[in-house]
Parts: sequence; structure tokens; C-alpha cells
Amino acid sequence: MAAIQIGPIVLGWERFAALAAVAVFLLAAEVIARVARSPALSGWAGRAVLWGFLGARLGHVAQFPDVFWAEPWLIFAIWQGGFSPVGAAVGVAVVTGHAVWRGLAFVPAFGALWLGVMLWLVLVLDLTDRPAVPAPEFGLPLLSGAEFAFDAPDAQPIVINLWATWCPPCRRELPMLADVAASMGDVRFLLASQGEGEGVVRDYLARAGIDEAHIGLDHTGALARHYGTIGLPVTLFLDQDGVLAHGHVGEISRAVLLREIATLSR
Repeated sequence: MAAIQIGPIVLGWERFAALAAVAVFLLAAEVIARVARSPALSGWAGRAVLWGFLGARLGHVAQFPDVFWAEPWLIFAIWQGGFSPVGAAVGVAVVTGHAVWRGLAFVPAFGALWLGVMLWLVLVLDLTDRPAVPAPEFGLPLLSGAEFAFDAPDAQPIVINLWATWCPPCRRELPMLADVAASMGDVRFLLASQGEGEGVVRDYLARAGIDEAHIGLDHTGALARHYGTIGLPVTLFLDQDGVLAHGHVGEISRAVLLREIATLSR
């Protein structure tokens, strides 16, 4: 699965693409501002990033009013992901329109913005061009005593979460994942503990008050090797044919989880 590790930090490819595009945009705007001796261009670039970020987040929040109305503090949980490209474009357009009205030179500003957008598109298209990853041919034991088979005849989409009891973001998201898994009958869930024994997992679930349903045991990290994942937690979304459709690196929110599940069902 596409991800990049920078020291101790692991970023999904989409997040890396967004950060790289922002960095190139800011650098280009600063260089052009110095060459053209236009400090207004540099100031606009900073405001464009800020308002683009706010627009992206608020656009995502507007897509899932029920989720954020029930837990409004999650609006600020940006580390879980959840940003709208359309919202970002609206935010940048508003601040750019105001700056141009105030006298900002449009052509240099557009040039810097174009460089950032083009880099983002190139990186995102690189992600879509990667070869499809089929479902594993092996099964995994569940705490219930059954085995999770990826080639089940019902041909439903599958959500796989790789987690461990020692991983703080895994512990934060696991109750929500278990809750969503219990409420959905048309999607199969596998919450696969990585490299831990049955006793350790059972003890943790009992202390945390989390239902053991959908909990699997991946003692050897076979799923991480199969999908080439880095770090924990990771959430994988498989379409009804068992092909990997999307991967989310890091803690995931309820809104992002529901969004990706809805995409699988289209």
C-alpha cells in the first residue's frame, strides 16, 4: 500500500502529496515574490494555505453533519483525516479573489498556485496507476473460534483494520470501529490484531469494554506483509471483488470510515 516514512513519521501517499504540493506552492510564491519585489504575493500565499485548509476541513464536516453534531469536538481532530478538495478550492478562491481585488498581480499568483496543483495531481495520479492488490489467499483466526475467509461466497466489501494493544491511536479508534462494524450488515469487518497473543488481546478488550466480534488474530503480521503497509494503525478498504480500493494510514475518524464505505458500495 502506498505510504512514505520520514523518520518516525508515516504518511499515507495522499497526505504526502498534499503536504508536498503546499510546500512547493509556498516556495514558488516566495521566490516569485522576491524576484518581483512583491511582498503582497508572499502574504497572499500564507493566507491561501490557511483558508484552503479551513475550507477543506469545513467542507468535510458539512458532508457528515450527523457525525459531527453528535461529537462536535471531532471537528478539531484533524490527525484523523477528513478534508474536502472542493472546500479547499473554495477557500483558496475566496482569499485569492479578495487579494486580486486589493491589487495582487494575478499572473504570478496563478503561476505559483499552478505549480502546487500540478505536483499534487502528478502524485495522486501516480497512486491511481499502481497495480491492483488482490485479497489474501489465506484466512485468519477470529476470537470467536471461526476463521475469516477473504474468498467468502457472499462477495461483500471488506474493511480491514490493523491494530495492536500497545498502539495509542489504535486504542482510540478501536471502539468506534467495533461500533460501526456491529451496525453494518452489508460490509464485512476484520479488526486484526498484529503480532499479539490471544490472551493479551482478550484481556485488553475486556478492560476496554469492546465486543470481541470481528476481532482477528494476525500473529505473524501476514496482512501487513501482503499489503506492504508501514506502521499502525492502518485501515484497508476492499471492494466486493476483494481488490484493495483504498488505504488509510493512521487514526481514522467515523466520518472518513463511513465515506470510504459508501464509496465501496457505489
